[in-house]
Amino acid sequence: MTAKPLFYKLPAEVARRRDLPSAAKVIAAVLIYRLGENESCWPGLRILAGDTGLSVGAVRQSIRHLENGKIFAVQRVKGRANRYRLLIETVSESDTVRKDKCVKKWRTGVSESGTELYQKIAPNQNIEQLNQIQSLCPKSDAFRLAELLLSLILARKPDFKKPNLQGWAKDIDRMIRLDKRTPEQIEAVIRWCQQDPFWQSNILSTAKLREKFDQLEMRMGGSYGQQKPKYDRDFAGQRSSIGSDVEM
Repeated sequence: MTAKPLFYKLPAEVARRRDLPSAAKVIAAVLIYRLGENESCWPGLRILAGDTGLSVGAVRQSIRHLENGKIFAVQRVKGRANRYRLLIETVSESDTVRKDKCVKKWRTGVSESGTELYQKIAPNQNIEQLNQIQSLCPKSDAFRLAELLLSLILARKPDFKKPNLQGWAKDIDRMIRLDKRTPEQIEAVIRWCQQDPFWQSNILSTAKLREKFDQLEMRMGGSYGQQKPKYDRDFAGQRSSIGSDVEM
């Protein structure tokens, strides 16, 4: 079966702006497509370049145009992927209704038509088995978090072998549905481990992230990484616990 072509939609308000270059409008359309339920997304520069065919430099310049033009608010943190928040209204009331229906599908990670078809041919199978054969929507939290991990890895190693993002997203989806992790928890751990000198070289997939999640969260919240106290190695003149000089 031939896959359906992907289309990006550009709001008329953005399309008619003469102060925005064409490249910036293309980036705006891609970012709008990637927006989640909270009207924000965080694809890396290399991912946006891959989506549009633009260079990383052109992507970076386009983002500045969108920011200056009050289309997107851009939150920048050194060493992390930018977070983009849409500043304009882009959907009609009917679109909102359709979006609400889609959100329910994205949370389960399956499409309604796929579910109906699968239930017809295998009515006794559960949703976990169904998820094994369905694709996750690129706007789902699971897919966006998988892309976040990939973008942070690519920022350090541009030639990192591109993984199967659907497979990565399904690991995140299991963390949300089965392990009861919140997307906010997962995002915080991803960002922390990709800055930590030790863990950034060990967490290079969502499967490894899921396996080590409890350990990572404990290290992130504890004293791990803090500088160890230094001790004076010159014992001359120091006193013992009972008050006498230490013999050397």
